[in-house]
Amino acid sequence: MSKIRLAKLLKEQQQGAVDYQYFLEQSDGLLTAVEDFQKEFSTALEAAEEETGNAQYQQMQNQVARYLNGAHKQIESMYKMIDKVQDRNLAGSDPMGGM
Repeated sequence: MSKIRLAKLLKEQQQGAVDYQYFLEQSDGLLTAVEDFQKEFSTALEAAEEETGNAQYQQMQNQVARYLNGAHKQIESMYKMIDKVQDRNLAGSDPMGGM
């Protein structure tokens, strides 16, 4: 099989092999879930601090916020990568762009 035929076959197999839109939507769902979780957990920790007067709940709230903000940024980066790959795939070029 010639290189040209093999390259054409590989390109055909790559197109449509992954439903990028589905994973973009799932990423949006993850971002929303992280935000909702952070709000709910922060509210619970704030209430516990007010109820007990224990400042450790505030420290925990700050630490949770740092972790979840980091997770949020990572998911956003993943979303951007998927979106870029989808755009390349729709344009008909190498979906992974040499990654």
